[in-house]
Amino acid sequence: MGYARLLGTPRIAGLWAAQLLAVLGARLYALAVMWLVWETTASAFLMGLVAVLESVPYVIMGAVGRRVLARMATLPRLAGVELARAGIVGVLPLLWAVPEARTPALLAVALLLGITGALIDPVLPGLVPGLVDRADAQPVMGLLDLTGRIARILGPGSAGALLLLVSEVQFYWLTAGGFAVSAAALWAIGRHAGTAAPPQQEEDRELPAALPLLRAHPAVAFAVSLHGFGIFAGSAAAIGMPILLTTTFDGDAADYGVITAITAAGALAGNLVVGNARIGGGWLTVYCGAWLASGLTLAGMGAAPNLWALWGVALLSGAAAPISGVALHGVLASQFDQSARVALLATDQMVIRAAGTAGMLIVPLYVVVHPPLAFAASGLALAGCAVAGLAMAPRLSPAPVRV
Repeated sequence: MGYARLLGTPRIAGLWAAQLLAVLGARLYALAVMWLVWETTASAFLMGLVAVLESVPYVIMGAVGRRVLARMATLPRLAGVELARAGIVGVLPLLWAVPEARTPALLAVALLLGITGALIDPVLPGLVPGLVDRADAQPVMGLLDLTGRIARILGPGSAGALLLLVSEVQFYWLTAGGFAVSAAALWAIGRHAGTAAPPQQEEDRELPAALPLLRAHPAVAFAVSLHGFGIFAGSAAAIGMPILLTTTFDGDAADYGVITAITAAGALAGNLVVGNARIGGGWLTVYCGAWLASGLTLAGMGAAPNLWALWGVALLSGAAAPISGVALHGVLASQFDQSARVALLATDQMVIRAAGTAGMLIVPLYVVVHPPLAFAASGLALAGCAVAGLAMAPRLSPAPVRV
């Protein structure tokens, strides 16, 4: 009911719909670009390079981008970033006509979209709670998380279908259109809500340093660290699922599609539950409990005796994923002011992007040796960290104080 009530507010409904288009567009492009790079170059190295180029800006922005993020912390300015994303993707058709320019263009676009994403991904969730009452901070963060869950369900099939039905040039224009609609919505909502940047003291705007905030709030510091380790450990599934399916279950691409869809459906169900629940002061216990479930299900994938069991574990794994994300973002939205919230969200993005990149480089080295054992070891290590968090939660979580 929390989602239904928030979506009854025109500006929240408009913002959510526009972000759904933008996130779906980004998901479509991310999926398509891998295929297009492979089709153009037949190089696995370049496919990996695309992922690295997209992640590096998040690490840099989280480390040294406080002033830039502070200046971007208005909805009209984020509208400008979305419009830039539309232009970046929209210019690709002009370059696609030159065959030798295609690969450099795809790599350049991956980098530029990483830069614009590094601005939007921490700043927008930092601004949205200011559009609702504090009591609605967690549900509205759940709504933002829901856009990603829906995009993960629609994205794989939509990208493949679109590339079958339209040309690469038309695909780029469709993706650019989604970013343009999001830009228009952010600009309109921002102007109506009065979130334009203050004209005075513009040069002095800077986010607070994240490290003192983390030291002052050890529960948040632990949560961000556990998030990073969870993403690292989860690389075993992200990279190793096709290997596990083919070597252990004699599966094929269709089985991979089924398990991806099942995981996404579980995540959608988990979001609908946590987004409409009231977590309150015990958020760290809920957060660590969700990561414990993620670790145990990751280990369970390696121990699954057949495909039916693997599908069931994948459903539970998907359901646990949004619970941790919404719990963390909900407490940031309700207990921290906008500047501190954006600073912590940027730090979280920096940690998970660095961890994800490290996982993509390291985890394959042992997944290929023995996939079931790799899944089990990664899952149990994650579960152990989550259990440690559950044990420390009473000491790490004092009474909430708004910062």
